[in-house]
Amino acid sequence: MNKLTTNINHIYLNSFGLLLFLIFINSFSCFSQHKTKNEQSQSIKGKLQLDSIWEPVVYLSYISSFKDMYTMSNEIIIAETKVDSSGSFYFSTESFPKEDNLYRLHLSKKESPAASLIIGGKEENHIFLIANKHSEIFIKNKIRDSLFYDYDINGYQPNTDFKSIHTIINNDNLRSPNSNLKKEFINKTIYEELRHIADTASHPIVSLYALTNSKFESSYLENQKFYENYLDKWKDENSSYFNELRSKFPEKKNSPALWIIISAIFFFLLGYIINNSMNARRKKDNKHLKLLSVQERKIYCLLVEGKSNKEISEAFNIGVSTVKSHVSSIYNKLNIKSRKDIVNVSNL
Repeated sequence: MNKLTTNINHIYLNSFGLLLFLIFINSFSCFSQHKTKNEQSQSIKGKLQLDSIWEPVVYLSYISSFKDMYTMSNEIIIAETKVDSSGSFYFSTESFPKEDNLYRLHLSKKESPAASLIIGGKEENHIFLIANKHSEIFIKNKIRDSLFYDYDINGYQPNTDFKSIHTIINNDNLRSPNSNLKKEFINKTIYEELRHIADTASHPIVSLYALTNSKFESSYLENQKFYENYLDKWKDENSSYFNELRSKFPEKKNSPALWIIISAIFFFLLGYIINNSMNARRKKDNKHLKLLSVQERKIYCLLVEGKSNKEISEAFNIGVSTVKSHVSSIYNKLNIKSRKDIVNVSNL
């Protein structure tokens, strides 16, 4: 009986251990699948139909400024990957910054350096895209003999918008009018359309790309209010692209009219303060003059005119010593020390 019980216990323990093992294996498998799926979703990938002239390697470059979009060097290439026999390629974006940035994807012709760029035409060998750490982007070209002349880019809407703007800017049919007048009209229409896109786009890099290509430097004075409102709208955007744009605009200054108003207010207040100060001084001196007797006031007036003691004596037919006595009394009552002080008081 004891032996049977022991066997049953062993069976239960073995079954329980097997169950735990199966749960662990299943959990690990689910975790691995989830991790693999998540890693694959953080990617720039695609499928390309390649003509035999192209080396089956895709290069990825970081573009820190719009002015560097068509600059090429080995230093700005940050990654490369092989195109397999089915035309597929893959870049992980897991190490990318969280913020959106501009990148360029390109291939080179066989026997050409990796850092080679072809601009325009059916052999144009590059495209631009916006990506971040969590991007999931898929690229596919449509025709084998023209690499990126016609392609689709899906997975992140800003890239579709960016491509549309790029198409407007590089439309060869629009850029080859029959006359200069027609060319000027077409260009003006295109620039207005780009400003409209810049104003309405919700993505900062898309908006800024449209604005940068609208010839804003030459139309700043004509559309100054628009550009001031635009900069105010994106004032919290601190990317290298926007900092570059801000450096091209003149600093916003207060208008001359405002300075005139401020100056007028300042001088008005200054005059008001000086006038009040002088009035207060006059009232104080007038108060002191009331302390003088009638005869002293008469003598005070002649002192103000600069008369000597002898002249005052002759004017009032009094002795010089009497005049001196009155003058001394005036000095004491007005709290002054000399005839010069009397003149200063009278000039206030």
